[in-house]
Amino acid sequence: MKGKFAVFSLLLAAITLSCSNDFNYECNEPGVNLKTSAPYFVQDQYQVYNMFYKPNHGWVGDPMPFYKNGKFHIFYLQDTRPAPDTFHPWFCATTSDFLNYVDEGEMISCGYKDSPEKALGTGSVIEHNGRYYAFYTAHNGDLGNDYDNPRERILMATSSDLKNWTKEPDFVLMAPSGYDRNEFRDPIIIKEDGKFKMLIATRADYKGSWRAVIARFASNDLYNWQLEEPIYDDTNTFILECPDVFTMGDYQYLLYSDINDNDRMVHYRYRHSGSSEWIVPNRSNLDGKAFYGGKTASDGTDRYVFAWCPTREQNQDDTNFNWGGSLIVHKLIQNQDGTLNVSIPQSIDDRFINPQQPRVISPDKQQAASYTLSGTGDKQDIVIFDRLEKGISKISASIKPRSSAAFGFEFNSGGNREETYTITFNLAKQELQFNRILNKTNIVNRTKVSLPLSAQYDVKLIIENSVCVIYINNQIAFTNRIYRMNQNAWAIFSNNGDVDFTNLNIYL
Repeated sequence: MKGKFAVFSLLLAAITLSCSNDFNYECNEPGVNLKTSAPYFVQDQYQVYNMFYKPNHGWVGDPMPFYKNGKFHIFYLQDTRPAPDTFHPWFCATTSDFLNYVDEGEMISCGYKDSPEKALGTGSVIEHNGRYYAFYTAHNGDLGNDYDNPRERILMATSSDLKNWTKEPDFVLMAPSGYDRNEFRDPIIIKEDGKFKMLIATRADYKGSWRAVIARFASNDLYNWQLEEPIYDDTNTFILECPDVFTMGDYQYLLYSDINDNDRMVHYRYRHSGSSEWIVPNRSNLDGKAFYGGKTASDGTDRYVFAWCPTREQNQDDTNFNWGGSLIVHKLIQNQDGTLNVSIPQSIDDRFINPQQPRVISPDKQQAASYTLSGTGDKQDIVIFDRLEKGISKISASIKPRSSAAFGFEFNSGGNREETYTITFNLAKQELQFNRILNKTNIVNRTKVSLPLSAQYDVKLIIENSVCVIYINNQIAFTNRIYRMNQNAWAIFSNNGDVDFTNLNIYL
């Protein structure tokens, strides 16, 4: 009996030290005191996403929203992992509130693996005379050596109900002479001057050099297209992916996603309606680099931008971004001068109705609605709270810096705080940062913003599983994926100087 008991004790100790209580998460800090909130690593691929939508099998790539009869129809490229021989067919999800999505399944299928439609790419949907037209990219990376058989071309499918789509085999649009026939994708259809205009992300020999352009074609019937002058060109990036053009009030806007690795953000330009000159705003990006492939749609009252927050390889915080992830939706806010801000959709904000004060687990702080933190020199002042619930949460607070120039929110704060993740207001650099701190601070994501020392920042953090979006003053959004956030302790902190956190609440 004694020998059997000893073996059982060793097994129990091994199970306890691993901190595992099911296959969904395990402790990522060996030797931690298990009486504290031990940090867990959540296996994100097993989680269900409702608000930041993903299909049950796979992930969302390049959303293409279309609004009709009280619903947003979000067509998207289905990202199945591992990728099959043919990949990225068009799927669709519908929603009326950005909280609940119906998976409508596959809309437009790929072709066979040796066809131009080995993979489908981004496009758009337009309604005309009671019929729906989907223009999409056909892509086959094995093609392109033959001039007449390029890697990319534009194809069409039609539907009478937005659900059953028929490909139109007689329609094909390829890049004309002077344009890159292998980089020719992401069509968007708009109405302008009484005609349909198709805008396409490509490259061209234009203005004396090869550069990224958004090509423009015109048509009266959606079938026959004539080339016009590009609507926009740029020498600072390789290609301007997922373009979108729309009008709000007296201004026309152009959105695109910068493919360059050192950027990878959704940007915009704007101009007075009727003007040919685009204005570059002081802050042209709508979020950081964890918000990509943005396109917009309006319900007739408000306009929203839809994009995806990427997953990471092996679902680890220290690996590279994947292509595709979870659907993120921001509301666009137009300022009087034509510039744009982004805010939380009202339906998402209204979902959280029962605020409560978070429970403090750090030993020297009392639970309260307000905290004044005073960091001095190298000593950080921090308040650590009990672990987040599984699934969806909201954290809200008003933050008033008095002398601190670096403060914010920390995640994975339990145990020994060996590895933590912060959303930091860096006033010295005038940017929001997402940092991974393990022996040293590594900046994972950043976005330039105006952060006056004397300002008050009204903050809302919306969390679902490993996705976190922080909204500030209904003007700024900063999206990130943090695997060691969900179901773990979290904190507020000041690295130097004084800062007030008031009206701090958590909603479940």
